[in-house]
Amino acid sequence: MKILAISDVHGEDNENLYKYLNNNDIDIVIITGDITNFGPLEFVDEFIGKILDCDCEVMAVPGNCDPAGICNAIRESDAICLHNNILSFDNVVLFGYGGSNPTPFDTPGEIQDNKIYGDVYELLANYDFVANDEVPKVKILVTHAPPYNTGADLTESGDHVGSQGILKSIHEFQPQINICGHIHEAKSISKIGNTTDVANPGMLKDNGAVLIDVGEGADYTINIISLDE
Repeated sequence: MKILAISDVHGEDNENLYKYLNNNDIDIVIITGDITNFGPLEFVDEFIGKILDCDCEVMAVPGNCDPAGICNAIRESDAICLHNNILSFDNVVLFGYGGSNPTPFDTPGEIQDNKIYGDVYELLANYDFVANDEVPKVKILVTHAPPYNTGADLTESGDHVGSQGILKSIHEFQPQINICGHIHEAKSISKIGNTTDVANPGMLKDNGAVLIDVGEGADYTINIISLDE
C-alpha cells in the first residue's frame, strides 16, 4: 500500500500533484491540514475532487488556518475526515487530529495544548478496539501540528514551536509514524526515540510530499519526495 501525504495547501493548487498521482500507483492521499487559507470552503471540494479523479482515496484533517465548517466540507467532498477519528484497514491504523497548539497569530483552528494531549491520548489509547493482534499493524498518527522539539517544528529562527501534547502522547504510545505539517519551512523526517518517524512534507506549493510504502506486516519505508521530479 502506498500513501502520499501532503500539507499546507493554503488554497493554492499545484498541477505537479496531479501529474505525480497519474504517473504513480498511489492508494491513499492524506492531507494534513490547512487546505484553505481561512476559506473559502468551496475550494475543498474542488481540490479534493481533482485528487479523487486520479483514482486515489483521500483523507484529511483540518489545520489552524481552515475555517469553521471544514470537517463538513471534507466529508461532503467524498473524502474521509480523520479529525478525532480512527480508521483501520489492511495492516494500517490511522489516528487523526487536526488544528494546532496556540500561535501568535490567533488563527481559527487553535486548540489549547492540554486539550490536544487529552484528545490524542484518547485516540491512541483506543488502538486495541480497532486492531487485530493476529495482523501486525503500522500505526500512523496524522496531525496538523508537529510534535515539539523535532525536525518538523523547527522555524527559520531556530525555535521549536510544536505541540508538547502530541510529543507526550507519542512517547506514551509510540506509533511508528507521525505525519504532520503546519511549519512550512520544516520539511523533514526526524525521529522520536527509536520508535516514531516524524514527517513534515512542507507546503504543497513547494512540491514537497511524504511517501509511505507499507509492505507485509508492520514493514514500511518513508521518504520525502519532490512532486516535480
